[in-house]
Amino acid sequence: MQSQDAIEQQYNEAVDALVEKVQRDPHVLAAIVAGSFSYAQVWEKSDLDVELIGRDAIRPTQSFFSLVENGVNIHASITPRNAFKQNIESAQQGSFMHSYFSHSTLLFSRDDSIQEWYDKNANRNNIGERDKQFQLLNVVASTLPSLVYAEKQFYVNKDCLTCFLTLLNVVQELARIEVLLNDEIPAREVIQPALRYNPDFFNRVYTDLINCEKNEAVIQDALDAINSYLDARQFIFQPVLDYLAEQKAPRTITELNADLGRISHNSEGISEFDDESLDLVCQWLTWKGIIRQVAMPMKLTAKSQIAVEEPAYYYDGTDVKADQARLKGDIHTQIHQAVENLTDTLEQDMYVVAAILTNNLAEDNVWEKTAVHITLILRDGTKFKQKQYQLIEEGIPILVQLHTRSEYRKLLDRTLQGSTLHSILAESRVLFSKDSLFSVDGDANFTIGDPSCLQVGERDKYSQLLNAAAFATTVLAKAEKWFHLKQDYDYTFLYLTYMVRQLARIEVLMHGETPRRKVIPQALKHNPSFFNAVFTDIIDKPKDEAMLRAALEQVDMYLEDNLQTLFKPLLDFLEESGEERTITDIYMHFGKRELALELACEWLAQKGVIEQFSAPIRLTKDSKVSVEEPAYYFDANNPFL
Repeated sequence: MQSQDAIEQQYNEAVDALVEKVQRDPHVLAAIVAGSFSYAQVWEKSDLDVELIGRDAIRPTQSFFSLVENGVNIHASITPRNAFKQNIESAQQGSFMHSYFSHSTLLFSRDDSIQEWYDKNANRNNIGERDKQFQLLNVVASTLPSLVYAEKQFYVNKDCLTCFLTLLNVVQELARIEVLLNDEIPAREVIQPALRYNPDFFNRVYTDLINCEKNEAVIQDALDAINSYLDARQFIFQPVLDYLAEQKAPRTITELNADLGRISHNSEGISEFDDESLDLVCQWLTWKGIIRQVAMPMKLTAKSQIAVEEPAYYYDGTDVKADQARLKGDIHTQIHQAVENLTDTLEQDMYVVAAILTNNLAEDNVWEKTAVHITLILRDGTKFKQKQYQLIEEGIPILVQLHTRSEYRKLLDRTLQGSTLHSILAESRVLFSKDSLFSVDGDANFTIGDPSCLQVGERDKYSQLLNAAAFATTVLAKAEKWFHLKQDYDYTFLYLTYMVRQLARIEVLMHGETPRRKVIPQALKHNPSFFNAVFTDIIDKPKDEAMLRAALEQVDMYLEDNLQTLFKPLLDFLEESGEERTITDIYMHFGKRELALELACEWLAQKGVIEQFSAPIRLTKDSKVSVEEPAYYFDANNPFL
């Protein structure tokens, strides 16, 4: 292995080489590097993320490039100057885009306006109160779905392990909140600064939780701590409360989404606020007894004569007793009655041709916070304003997604067997249908609601395996970085949990099955020795160097042992070519530009399975200067395989 000094020198030389080339291209005005290199944390498996800014009239040969310099892989995108200006100025302070630029380095600029925009907006200490308020609301909105799912796993399914894994996602979002509250722009690795700001809480729900037995008492304590953390910070929800207080009357969720979205616009008129996430925010505030929920009629399409109901909310600043009535009855019966009533109503709408229930409403899988998910298929040509609506029926929240018949047919036809969507559709239930496409004899790739369709065909299996393996290798590299370079064993384990979920998908797919949401138990049935070694046997133990080193080595060996299967489509293409093929050639052959293809090639090259070379490529149609993109060669008779 190279020394850290040698690695850093290699990366610096790679950046210098790229800058020297693109500076000679008059169509490129500036270059920005982000990621590990920008804050001096590269290691031997790092890649570089580079943003190139071109002239406004630039004609790029493609928007995203895979490049290579001095043996270093570079992921580069090229953006016209005006589009770059819009992106950087419209980025809400504290958002992902703001974080990306605030943790970047401007390599060069031949345009003073770009330098000015960058200096003004790419400032990690530049976060105003207004943007911080809306970004906090954004983050908590993305946190609540995972928290509700974790609670369901614990209280309903009695599944401490899945609850724990879900809580790790919750804790990362809460870490973003903690960092924002301390006026810092969250970076990708956000738990470390959160631990500095609030060690008592994050040690309790992260460090201590990772390193102890995951029993009922421990998980209950973590859930209590997280709920207390949010309860103590109800000011995060203030934009919603302020808006509702100003209205002085109930406002539907559709109105709230539209109006609050406009309020959150920045000076450029662009908002990054995820308005659909307000649905659960308002439900959460209702559960907490902070706001009131009522129902108001609405029509799904422009010409519908049949009305359904959507939730509306009212807030006057007075305490509202939390509604616990639903807890006292038979929630399973109430949910199914609500679905039946809504189905009867929807069936009368001449523009709705089918309704499909897409979540599991079995008695042992529902509770008072369950939301029903229904997909509605509309007649072709039907006009509707939104793709998704939050409805309510007898107090039960029902999320409906709208598709025209032709759109949905295309969705079915392009759904790969073994994908998440395939799993959902195969276990869905048709509530009613006026169309043969959704009948038992439908002619789509697979029948909705037929669990026997969960078997995966060979072609789709290899496509899914390639994607899953490529991302598993990426997560492995990050876990290895935090193990070898940072010696942060808790964070190494966090990445290991992500990796095990990908490997579980791989194991299930290799057995011709469709991965379910709880995929680790599926994989354990097929390969208990491996998944016990890298997951089950270490989950409840304090994490140390020897344990994690052994787990990472076994993961690496698992990928190596199965690489001929995992990367079969890619290796077959390279073998049949019999010559070097550029990454652009590979993208063209597979008919799509997917990061998975690039990541797969990089990992296979690191392992010596394929050889990496370079080939010239022009960034724009008018460029006279070339940069280098990777090219790959595979010899199936390589004696070292």
